[in-house]
Amino acid sequence: NKRAHFVRVQDKPQIGALVQQIIECMRERKEFYLEEVKGLILAFLLQVARWNREEAEKAEFEAGNTEFEAGNTSLITPAIDYISEYCDRPIKVEELAAMCHISETHFRRVFTSYMKMSPLEYINTVRINTACELLKKTDEPVADIAHKCGFTTNSTFNRNFKQLMGVTPLEWRKRPESYEQQLLRFDIHSEKGW
Repeated sequence: NKRAHFVRVQDKPQIGALVQQIIECMRERKEFYLEEVKGLILAFLLQVARWNREEAEKAEFEAGNTEFEAGNTSLITPAIDYISEYCDRPIKVEELAAMCHISETHFRRVFTSYMKMSPLEYINTVRINTACELLKKTDEPVADIAHKCGFTTNSTFNRNFKQLMGVTPLEWRKRPESYEQQLLRFDIHSEKGW
């Protein structure tokens, strides 16, 4: 959509063959030739779109991903939104890449470039932040919170939590900063007539 391409048939034989087929169909004008030409033009446009995408990805990689350094997250936004909404479920990087309509390798490169962390690190960060909110605002057991945040085992949860927060989930919950947790311990009730 943005630029013209000049290419030899030897460099892009599929595109060259499609152009030749379109010209032949238009010259011969056989029955249903317009439908055939429409199909060939669609195939041609898809080939050009793929070519444009490959060129853009290549230029982006060679330019040091400046597009993403400038703050354009539109390519990975579907993945970020999905992680935020469904962090409690198993998440595979290949599925995130498919949501963004790019290869897994390119997704990892773009994601890491923009977010300054790998997709897996980001998923764990979102999960731990969600766990912190639950630890702060509820008195649920740590094992239940770990499960609600998408961790399959307590040991994985504890290891990731300590790596990110510097303390275990139980130690973090007992800190004075977790004042909402302290409020849960008070038994507040009202007397009749007050």
